[in-house]
Amino acid sequence: MRKIVISVMLACIVLAAVAAAAFAAEGGKQSLYVTPEWLKAHRNSVVIVDARPKSLYANGHIPGAVNAEWTYFANMKGRPGSPGWGDLYPKHILAKKIGALGIDGKKPVVVYADPGGWGQDGWVVWILRLSGIENAKMLEGGFLAWKAAGGKVSTKRVVAKAKPFKIESFRGGYNVTTPWLKVKLGEVRIIDARTPFEYQGARIFQERRGGHIPGAINIPYDSVFNEDQTVKDVGELKALFQSYGLSPDDEIVVYDTAGVRSAYLVLVLRMAGFENARNYDSSFHEWAGTPELEVVQGSEPGAPSPLAAAGNNEKNSTQAVSN
Repeated sequence: MRKIVISVMLACIVLAAVAAAAFAAEGGKQSLYVTPEWLKAHRNSVVIVDARPKSLYANGHIPGAVNAEWTYFANMKGRPGSPGWGDLYPKHILAKKIGALGIDGKKPVVVYADPGGWGQDGWVVWILRLSGIENAKMLEGGFLAWKAAGGKVSTKRVVAKAKPFKIESFRGGYNVTTPWLKVKLGEVRIIDARTPFEYQGARIFQERRGGHIPGAINIPYDSVFNEDQTVKDVGELKALFQSYGLSPDDEIVVYDTAGVRSAYLVLVLRMAGFENARNYDSSFHEWAGTPELEVVQGSEPGAPSPLAAAGNNEKNSTQAVSN
């Protein structure tokens, strides 16, 4: 009898590992999203994360989902624009926060939020993939799509059993820092994922200055959605990004106010074949909060001043660290 139980347990472990590998290896939209129907069929074999604010989670969520809004993963001490404000926690702290959600990287993870927000689900998936967890995806259409598909709703708060998780190093090619971007101005393609109103100079989130990073083009993150809040097909996304003059070979840096909307857009860019897209986690809050860094106001991208560009060229780019 004991041998039978052990055999069944081993078989379950193998099947879970195979399922997780298949979950992570899918291509196209399936590489980043699952449908409500898929989640209903696999709800008990994945970790579900509700990335919405606590108040919305308390009013109703997908049964079994744990709650982790975007601030759960970020340093919120100090004022917006101060160095490090809104940035991800250091690896050892972030690993504990991820493990506390019941995530160890072995079981697939599905994250959801509400459509029409800041893309908090994309932010969480970006963090998980940055931390080495490839089998993390989003629920397309979010919580509204879940309810529209007849999915069950619960108001019972879920406290996950913490799992041991360690981040040896952040995965390369997902994030850049302010010093790195300062040196690379004029060399990389920069996307501002905010609204045109913010891009042109509006300050609505306590930014120290208004405007955008010199050379940045404006592609609002919500331009990747259809009217029903599903994500455009990969072919449509490629055409959209190419209409802005982007090429899959370009080195691309995306930012917004605090790195949330831009994280979502980075994942979509990579899904569409623009694999050199990275998120500027510190984003415009830190850039605008650093007095010596230039900002441009208005609807045109602008460019770094000749003096700033010359100063950047004199510096060794290897001195600026990116993840």
